[in-house]
Amino acid sequence: MKKNTEAMVPDQLYHVFNRGINRTKIFKEYRNYRFFLRKYQKYICPIAYTYAYCLIGNHFHFLLRIKPAQEIFEFKKIKTEQREHIDLSKLIARQFGTLFNCYAQAFNKTNDRTGGLFENPFRRIKVEDEIYFTQLIKYLHFNPENHGIVSDFRQYKNSSYHDISTMKKSFVDKKSVLEYFGGIEEFKHFHTSRVDEKHIINLLLE
Repeated sequence: MKKNTEAMVPDQLYHVFNRGINRTKIFKEYRNYRFFLRKYQKYICPIAYTYAYCLIGNHFHFLLRIKPAQEIFEFKKIKTEQREHIDLSKLIARQFGTLFNCYAQAFNKTNDRTGGLFENPFRRIKVEDEIYFTQLIKYLHFNPENHGIVSDFRQYKNSSYHDISTMKKSFVDKKSVLEYFGGIEEFKHFHTSRVDEKHIINLLLE
């Protein structure tokens, strides 16, 4: 069994990532990226706060915090007397599963393909270290540059750096991110130095 696939729980910060089966592309056109993010907002935003993301060709990354149990129960309209019998980890997993299945069905129909699109199960790493949290944000934003997709990650439109630095309307919790760094100028300055990828890469390869 793959590592980094343990059950997700409320109030926990996670680095969530996945890629296409056999590294196949999961985003071929700009509209694919937009469609995936719309579905993400529909299925994941009600159960999680999002702080950073990056979508690239055959994979994606999100930095998110699962919402408190009370908020998830309210979103799912689960009655108080039923809540003690609900396995929240399974409920959370189903939300992600619905996102991936919904996107895969639409992608397959458009591209005349069949079968699974994403690796299963998707990967998640608990984020419990402040340094890892800040370096992960930078890692996600530098990702398109590191993969040679753009020469300057600031030019890439399918990441939260663009959303945050331009104050574009977004599902990302920009207020919390900017408060953490001390403001938008400090946020931009933080991104002027390269990220130390060694620790993050080691976690991804586990």
